[in-house]
Amino acid sequence: MEIAEVQSLIAAGIPDCQLTVSGEGCNFSVVVVGQAFEGLTPVQRQQKVLATVREPLASGALHAITMKVFTPEEWRREQEREGGAEQ
Repeated sequence: MEIAEVQSLIAAGIPDCQLTVSGEGCNFSVVVVGQAFEGLTPVQRQQKVLATVREPLASGALHAITMKVFTPEEWRREQEREGGAEQ
């Protein structure tokens, strides 16, 4: 699979999300930020993302996907924390 394919599947399944995808072959890492995750547990958030790539996971085209999933507010705090660690 290509990065663009993974990005397209997730973006189609979770509209209006901010998405970063890295990796190659059949192993990818994603960061997904969206209002759609508001009020969901970490497991529910992961399930929501995994549902978007269910078919390539089942076929073996996608072997592994690691993810970090945030609401916009959580992402803002994460960025502030990372920025503060660099100073």
